[in-house]
Amino acid sequence: MPNDQPPAVAVLGDINADLTFAMPALPREGDDLPASALGWGSGGAGLNMAIALARLGAPARLLGRVGGDPAAEVALRAARAAGVDLSLLQHDREQATGLCGVVVTPGGQRTFLSFRGANVRYDPAALPLGLFAACGLLIVGGHTLLEEPQRAAALRAVGQAAEQGVPVALDLCLPAIRAAPAIIRELLPRLWLLSMNEDEMRALMGGQSVAQTTDELLAAGVQHVAVKRGPQGCSVAGAGRRIDVLPPAVSVVDTNGCGDAFTAGYAWALLRGADLSAAAALGNVLGALTATRPGAADAVPERAEILARLDRGLHYLLAPAV
Repeated sequence: MPNDQPPAVAVLGDINADLTFAMPALPREGDDLPASALGWGSGGAGLNMAIALARLGAPARLLGRVGGDPAAEVALRAARAAGVDLSLLQHDREQATGLCGVVVTPGGQRTFLSFRGANVRYDPAALPLGLFAACGLLIVGGHTLLEEPQRAAALRAVGQAAEQGVPVALDLCLPAIRAAPAIIRELLPRLWLLSMNEDEMRALMGGQSVAQTTDELLAAGVQHVAVKRGPQGCSVAGAGRRIDVLPPAVSVVDTNGCGDAFTAGYAWALLRGADLSAAAALGNVLGALTATRPGAADAVPERAEILARLDRGLHYLLAPAV
């Protein structure tokens, strides 16, 4: 059972304003299809994970960079509402805030067109000294490994956290696997948790099965591995065990942000001392509920919704409400 003083969690990752189009299908090049709905919202993997953590009662600190434009207010709106600590954000006077165009097709599948903007210019020199002394966990979004100087900041943060004995979680993305596979493999021995979806697993490990993938990653030094499998829930491994856990049944509207919510929930549960089964259950609930409404950060469930869908025996995983 965890104590009542939850550790702070630092999240380094992208912050975006999301412009979402609901479409009957992906358009062909040169095509002209009407959208059935349009929405502005908060997004970016770093911001999504920070909000999910805040919903669980974690003191979440977001490390990222935004521009001085109206899109920054759209991007940060949901984080402010959730109570995420934004005091360490960097502000860019020249580059625009990241913007993500999201095309959502029937069944909830999403396709991204991203402008990373100010995210890429995160300054490693401005990473606060001693930040991790007050943190129990660092979660790094995979997009941070794509380009400099954000990549240097991510690697510096991982190094500082490791030196201070703070566990590090890395949530992968396909672009990072394509752009920086060698860097990812070098990071494996330093990772407390590596999370990815099935497409990312295949890209990273060359088409191996889930069992083969988790065995190899654990042998490389990763302590915990979580593979997100959509409607099949997840496959998780660590401490000599591997289990598959199905998610709760929901009506899927939009899968944007589901994987980020899962990773936040799974990492938080492990940090609170949960076993693999309990951690997977919490991650699955967050991911599934996020899929039931449009948007990314704005779709992350509130505390009451999480408790309503989580087995009563696991309610202790949420930090006491304040």
